[in-house]
Amino acid sequence: MYTFAIVALLALGTIKLVDFLADNLSVAGRMRSLLTFVVGIGAVLALDYSLFDGFGAGIRDRMLGVWTTGFVVAGLTVPWRALFGWLTSDKAMGDETLGLHAPIRRVA
Repeated sequence: MYTFAIVALLALGTIKLVDFLADNLSVAGRMRSLLTFVVGIGAVLALDYSLFDGFGAGIRDRMLGVWTTGFVVAGLTVPWRALFGWLTSDKAMGDETLGLHAPIRRVA
């Protein structure tokens, strides 16, 4: 259970770091999806964390498990975005799969 929580919270940290970078760097805003993969995989590689070790699943190559965990972390950013879009008016950016980013329309 803690293993899944660690991966889910790494994904939350990844999405918030990418949002911060995209808001403050104009180049990062155009490459948000690529940056999400780089940050997600980089965080897991820096921690040397494997989802498979946490669940006790044996695999031949441990580094393959670490890289796969990085892709899982990057992939779990999509449900976080969907949850934020459902709870708030924060919609996904145009290069992400959850729709277009449009400002809130205010009716007088």
